[in-house]
Amino acid sequence: MLQGDLATFPLPDLFQWLDQGRRAGVVEIDTGEGAPFWIEVRDRRIVAASRPSPVQAGLGRLAGWVPGVSPETLWPEASADRIIDLFLGPPSGRFALADDPAGYEEGVPLDLPVGQMTLEAMRRLDEWPDLDRRYPSEAALLCADGSGSARTPAQNALLEAARRRLSIAEARLALRLSRPATLRRVEVLRELGLAHVEGVAARADPVSALVDQAQALVAQRQFEEAAIVFKSLLAADPSDRRVRNLLREAEREQVATLYEELSPVAVPLLLGGAASLESPAGRRLTFTDREVVSRVNGTWDVASIALSCPLREVETLKSIRKLARLGLIDLVDRK
Repeated sequence: MLQGDLATFPLPDLFQWLDQGRRAGVVEIDTGEGAPFWIEVRDRRIVAASRPSPVQAGLGRLAGWVPGVSPETLWPEASADRIIDLFLGPPSGRFALADDPAGYEEGVPLDLPVGQMTLEAMRRLDEWPDLDRRYPSEAALLCADGSGSARTPAQNALLEAARRRLSIAEARLALRLSRPATLRRVEVLRELGLAHVEGVAARADPVSALVDQAQALVAQRQFEEAAIVFKSLLAADPSDRRVRNLLREAEREQVATLYEELSPVAVPLLLGGAASLESPAGRRLTFTDREVVSRVNGTWDVASIALSCPLREVETLKSIRKLARLGLIDLVDRK
């Protein structure tokens, strides 16, 4: 298996390498926010991709409207959207290329040229700032013009939302689309003369309402609950900079709170040696916890472990706290 860092090997370079090298296998991309996304490539084409996250189905219920088309009908377009949206996010995360697709769930069948998708994604990346500014409020109403039909199932589903005068936010949640993917389709419908955008809905924007709830949870120091809301929103729209920034701010506050509980200069000591990891408490450890405990050497303090661990600082500190609460480590202050 080949692995790499998207900060040093960005997505455009990765896709160009896959295309020009005629690579075959499954590429899993993990940006660290939401579930990892994978594509299967064969003979310079993307032939399958992972299915949309079930989290999006839960958020879709907030719209109060169910599209008249089955979710499976929209999956191919949603997968293409997800590929393009990856290019709109920050250049961070990791990727892995596995030669054998065994072990991956059945995906969504596709037939997309890798090179063409790369060019399309780069074009959308250039267009995104202007498109984002053109529609500053997701509370704006979609309005249908005439009785024509669009070109694709997803465009027609959005046109149905416009006939119901849903807001942009309600439509994208119901259709399980990201904000960029929704606005790209709004532009297509507008250019076809099938819909336009006007005013602001009197009812509350469901996305903003969720963000407000999550921020209230942060203020109450219920960081885990707030993170679930933020990560659910990012799973539905990985390019949402506002939600990503709020999640990072919440994590910074959580890190500060964790350091109030865990002294950065305290040295974790493993109680009972390696055998304790096979105890009932030890069997409750996740892969993340075991990654952290492997750095407990009786010399490094909490801050040093957090610095050396490849995990995010907040995840490392949460694991140290969990190990302490399970009685597997003792924190000794050696000032």
